[in-house]
Amino acid sequence: MAASLRGPARVAILTCGGLDGDSRALRVATAARAAGYEVTVIGRPPATLAVPDVEVRPVTVRHILGTHRVRRPHPALRWPLAYRSTESYEHRTTLIAARRSLLRTRGAELVLVHRALPLLALARLGYGIAWLRYGLRSAWTGVRAAQYRTAVRHRGHPASRLDDLAAEAARLLLGRRAWRRLDPGLLDEEVAYGPVLDDVRPHLIHAIGHRALGLAIRAALRSEGSGHRIEVVWDAPPRIPAATRRATVAGDAHERSFAKEADGVVTVGDRLARELRARHQLAATPTVVRNAPPLIEVGEHPDGVRRRCHLAGDVPLLVHTGPLNPDRGADTVIDALPKLYDLHAAFVVPDPAHPDVAALRERAEQLGVHARLHVLPYVPVPDIPAFLSSADIGVLPVHKVAHHQSVLATRYYEFAHARLPVVVSDVRAMANATLELGNGEVFRARDTADFVRAVGAVLTNPKRYRKAYDRVDVLRQWSWQTESAPLIDLYARLLGPRP
Repeated sequence: MAASLRGPARVAILTCGGLDGDSRALRVATAARAAGYEVTVIGRPPATLAVPDVEVRPVTVRHILGTHRVRRPHPALRWPLAYRSTESYEHRTTLIAARRSLLRTRGAELVLVHRALPLLALARLGYGIAWLRYGLRSAWTGVRAAQYRTAVRHRGHPASRLDDLAAEAARLLLGRRAWRRLDPGLLDEEVAYGPVLDDVRPHLIHAIGHRALGLAIRAALRSEGSGHRIEVVWDAPPRIPAATRRATVAGDAHERSFAKEADGVVTVGDRLARELRARHQLAATPTVVRNAPPLIEVGEHPDGVRRRCHLAGDVPLLVHTGPLNPDRGADTVIDALPKLYDLHAAFVVPDPAHPDVAALRERAEQLGVHARLHVLPYVPVPDIPAFLSSADIGVLPVHKVAHHQSVLATRYYEFAHARLPVVVSDVRAMANATLELGNGEVFRARDTADFVRAVGAVLTNPKRYRKAYDRVDVLRQWSWQTESAPLIDLYARLLGPRP
């Protein structure tokens, strides 16, 4: 404990994601600054957190080690003709394209430029031979390029049985150090973030997420070696299932390497706190700090979601926020629109140009409901409740996967502070909260017909569901003012009380 600190303690809030739209980083920074700490927020650009008196350090990660296996796929026996590197592939394919352009130019020249008949015949013979050589080279390059692209796709998503066996072998042979072999992208982040953390020299690092944990612990070890003590608080979110066995093993190894080294652990739900303590045999149950918005008077937003969609006040509108990952259930909403007639659906997403958004638009086009689909970009975190408040329903149609079952999503709290009735799938945490509070309807996950029923029930009597927020002091309980108090208490225990 740094109880003998003179002057304000320095707190670094570390996240490996982009800072724009990171509500957790913003709220932690606000609470720490209000408690009297000097705060630096470190993360990837874009980084425009608007918190008074808080320094922002954007970090750009050069993906050198993490993409090496894709840029140089070493195809070996499976794709023996593939190019061995991105540079070779790009060089050969570009050269073939250039030769084709030159040959077409030469063909035009033979038509336009006058030559004597013998010279023209000789030129056309050479031209034909050049096209033959080009055809052979192009075919050979095409075969090698196709094998290279196949090898790159495989290396970028290593999901074959042989890849799974290699991941298990690394887990057995290397143990907790397996992450260095299986996810070298973590070392890219170490190269980028490490010098920044060493320069800031905070007294406490609040590491948000699993990848940030290792960065914080290693920075603390380096700092302590030079005589400067750093406390580390790990902010552990639910683990999202990895796409491949390789990524799963790497993530587990990385987390097990550093979880017990943290001086304090916080998370977003009671069930998850118990799971973390059991998984890592922690000395104490992690502190629960839910990612709820601050309790403020929500007025009408000058450019709210309804106005962005150019809809009149009597047009029914539901809203969905967040990325459109496959397990978020956005397809359930689109499939229901043909049966809900006048209802419009707004999706507030981090990147409107993302391929998942394009797939959603295509599905809406097929069903003939594209005119009732609206895709909007994120708004600043403090504006979210007011921005959403002009909608009629907030929907969370998530699928039944582990990381949705144990905690209430941040979006659920944002809908509550916008005083929106909710329609949620029957995942454990959200269904229990909704049935207990009476602020919405629950439907069976992936069941479009039941989703239509739930939406219809809310639209029939929306005032009944909105009144649920007035009957109890739930919004105060679900507010950042309430939730951040245990976090600041944890800081005080680690750093000593602040003046």
